[in-house]
Amino acid sequence: MGKKTVLSLLSAGVLAFSLSVSSVHAETKTNQFELTKKALNQQGQLLQKRSPYKLHTLEAYSKQSHAFKKLQSYKLPRISRTLNSYNSNENSLFEQEPNDDFPSANKLPYDNLMIGQLLPLYDVDLYKVKVEKGTLLVAGLTNSYAIDLVFGAFEKDFKDHGFLEYLGYDYDPSTGVLVHVYDVKKAGTYYIGALDGDDEYDIDDNSVEDLYGLMATYVDTVAPSRPIVNNVTNKSKTVTGKAEANSIVTVKSGKKVLGSSKASSKGEFSVKISAQKAGTKLTVSAKDKAGNVSSGASVTVKDAIPPAKPTVNKITNKSKVVTGKAEANSTVTVKKGSKVLGSAKASSKGSFSVKIKAQKAGSKLTISAKDKAGNVSSGASVTVKDVIPPAKPTVNRVTNKSKVVTGKAEANSTVTVKNRNKVLGSAKASSKGTFSVKIKAQKAGTKLTITAKDKAGNVSVKVEKKVVKY
Repeated sequence: MGKKTVLSLLSAGVLAFSLSVSSVHAETKTNQFELTKKALNQQGQLLQKRSPYKLHTLEAYSKQSHAFKKLQSYKLPRISRTLNSYNSNENSLFEQEPNDDFPSANKLPYDNLMIGQLLPLYDVDLYKVKVEKGTLLVAGLTNSYAIDLVFGAFEKDFKDHGFLEYLGYDYDPSTGVLVHVYDVKKAGTYYIGALDGDDEYDIDDNSVEDLYGLMATYVDTVAPSRPIVNNVTNKSKTVTGKAEANSIVTVKSGKKVLGSSKASSKGEFSVKISAQKAGTKLTVSAKDKAGNVSSGASVTVKDAIPPAKPTVNKITNKSKVVTGKAEANSTVTVKKGSKVLGSAKASSKGSFSVKIKAQKAGSKLTISAKDKAGNVSSGASVTVKDVIPPAKPTVNRVTNKSKVVTGKAEANSTVTVKNRNKVLGSAKASSKGTFSVKIKAQKAGTKLTITAKDKAGNVSVKVEKKVVKY
């Protein structure tokens, strides 16, 4: 490619600026040529008003730092050698006429050299390429000074929907390859036009041996969407969710990688990890095949493990507090059946003291602990112990002929009659408290002591009863 051609290419602009031109139906070859050239010339005028983006020098383009890294390492296609020996290259294609308008545009596969001819007069070739969101690069060159190659990408019928933005160009003088770079904002089919710029001046000296080559390349510079992550608990040994299909999902705790796994074709992923402590912050990101990494989804590990069962100290029918040990900072609740008797927060060391009303002996209490996450321990069951002795028994008259001692005591208590330290007899009081203890007749004047002992072993104050003469 001579200097004339390079200057012509740069002055023409060859941008993918979508113009609001009415739908083109290529009434004539000349008309299509003029419309295409007009579009490219107007694009070139816009290029002169701003600094172009240069692929390797990274000038005047700072919107996508990730794109910089991608494009900076991109190598200009060495299509000049291919053009000179295209007949033996399997990756070479040849344009199929007619391809002068949008309906007849040839398909241009990625990374395949499309070889074409631009013959007099006013020949224009159109190609179509299917592009995902990302970066489109279109490279072109000729093997002849006779062709002033002008090429560029645009939307169908030169419409302006804002889907294709020109980023700039790069040129390799050693090969004559010019590359134009476009930001594709919406996936779809776009068109590439090629024409001979010197037709305007009737310099129609190109022949069938004068060829040009075009090649399109797609660079994925769009990062995957942030993954959607399901709840992670301190029991979890997998992190699951949805991410970009076939992307690599990585789970980190700080800078430490806990695990990675490939998402399915439907985007579902399951990454194995070791169980993490509650409150740990995890970052989950997805990396696509092109190496683009999503922003990280932040997930806090939830506490799903209930506290251990509290240990509870002895509770009696005199107790007005329930004490013991539970999970640090948990809330301890004391219940009798479904009735809450009291609650209190355990200390940072786990000790607790819950105020309650004194409960009857034999009452069954349940003590449980609830952590900050709302997990509730299993209940510790405690029976209220009886530590209150029975009331002093009331004893009827005892004579020197009496062979039973009768009276009233605590219901179901055991009543014992003694002569000093000698047990004369014992009997169980009825459910109404009446008792009758068999003894041998005692001499008048003998002093007897009578006590009642309840089920818990509490013994009443003794009652002294003097045997009287009958």
